[in-house]
Amino acid sequence: MSKPNRIFVVGHMGAGKFLLAEALAKKLGWQLIDANPSLERYVGRSLNEILGNQGEEAFHRCEAEIISHYIGKDNVVVLLEEAVITTEQNRKLLSSEYVVYLKVSTPTQIERMKGGRIPLLPIADEKAFLDKLHHERDSLYEEVATITVETKSIEEDLAVILKDLEK
Repeated sequence: MSKPNRIFVVGHMGAGKFLLAEALAKKLGWQLIDANPSLERYVGRSLNEILGNQGEEAFHRCEAEIISHYIGKDNVVVLLEEAVITTEQNRKLLSSEYVVYLKVSTPTQIERMKGGRIPLLPIADEKAFLDKLHHERDSLYEEVATITVETKSIEEDLAVILKDLEK
C-alpha cells in the first residue's frame, strides 16, 4: 500500500481520537481537521439546531459532504464524529480512504469520561448505553477501518499507525 494522502480517524467517544489525531498530524506535519466543530461552521448552525430542525438525516447528509470535501484534500488528518459510520453513504465514502479505527472498551470509556456527560444526551446508565453503541457500531467501524488500533496510550497507538504507514 502506498502512503495515504489523508487519514480519517473514527471510533467511540472516550477513545482518545482527538489526542491521537492531533499527535498524528503533528508527527506527519499535516493539518488536523476536527469535523465535529467543522460541521457547525460548515452549515452555520449548532448541532442541536441541525438535529432539532432537520433531523438526523440532514445531519448525516452534512457529514457526507464534509467527508467528500476532505477526500479532495492532501496532508490532512480528519477527526470524524462517532456516528459517522452509521450510514451506508458515509461508509462507502470512507471505504477507499486510510481510516484509523481507535478501538476502546466500555470500562475505559467510562473511566476517561468521568465527571462529564455524553454530548447531547442525558444518560442514566452510561454502561448500558455505551455497550449498546458498541453492539451497533463496532462492526461498522471495522468495516471502514484500514487499521484498527486497540487504544493504550497516545505514544503506543501512534507507533502502531506510523509502522503501518511505512508498509
